[in-house]
Amino acid sequence: MDGYGVIFDLGHTLMHLGSTWPEVLQRGAADLVTFLAGQGLSLDGQAFAQAFLERRREGSRQAQETMREVTCEASMRWTLARFGLPDPDPRLVRGAIDAFFAYEETCWFADEDALPLLEELAGRGLRLGLFSNATDDPLIQRLVDRFGFRRWLDPVSTSAQTGIRKPDPAALLPIVAHWHLPPHAVVMVGDTLAEDILGAQRAGLRSVWRRCREDARPEDSSPTNPGITPDAAIHRLAELPAVLEELWRRC
Repeated sequence: MDGYGVIFDLGHTLMHLGSTWPEVLQRGAADLVTFLAGQGLSLDGQAFAQAFLERRREGSRQAQETMREVTCEASMRWTLARFGLPDPDPRLVRGAIDAFFAYEETCWFADEDALPLLEELAGRGLRLGLFSNATDDPLIQRLVDRFGFRRWLDPVSTSAQTGIRKPDPAALLPIVAHWHLPPHAVVMVGDTLAEDILGAQRAGLRSVWRRCREDARPEDSSPTNPGITPDAAIHRLAELPAVLEELWRRC
C-alpha cells in the first residue's frame, strides 16, 4: 500500500480519557492553586484559577469560530497579566501550565488496538502522521512518547504548534505535502465530525469517523453535526485496515 497515508487524531481516537471532564477541570484548577501558593505570589489562587478557566472557555469559543488556536500559554499569560504579572518568568508560566494539566495527563490511556494498528499499517508501507487540535503542544508530545506512538508517526503536529485548527484544511495539507502525496491518497481518522471529518473533506482527503462515547467531548467543544457525512465509520481501531482497503479500492 505504498503511496498512501493516514493522519490520525489523538484524543478519543488513539487514546481515551479515563475520567470525566468536570473532574479533570476541577482537579486541574486545584493543582494550579496549589502550585501558585508555592510560588510566594501575592494573589488569590482560587480567583486566579476561576479566571483562567473562564479565559480558556472564551479561547475555545474563539478558536472554534476562527479556526486559529488560542493556546494554554496565551490564556495563562493573559490571566497572570490580569492579576498584576504582565511580564512573568517563562518558568512560572510553564510550571503553572504543567500543574494544570498534571491530573489530566494521568487520565489518558492508549486505545488497546492503537499500537498493533500502527505497526500493521506501517508494515503495509503506509505513511502515518498525527494532527491534534490542542491548546498545549508539550502535553501532546509527552503523551505520544508515553504511549510509544512516536516511532510510527511522522509528523506529530498540533494546533498549538501550528496555530491552525481543524477543520481549516491548512491544518492537514502541510502533512500531505510533507509526504508528497495527492490529497485523495490520504485518509483522516478522527472522532469529531465538525473538526476531523469536515477538515478532511475541505482538504480533499478521505475520512473515517471513529465513534466515541457521547460524554467524551468537553462541554464547550463543537457539537456533533449530523450534516457532515464521513466516507466510513468505525467503532474500533481494529476495523480500520479493512475499511482503508475498501476506500482506496474505490479510487
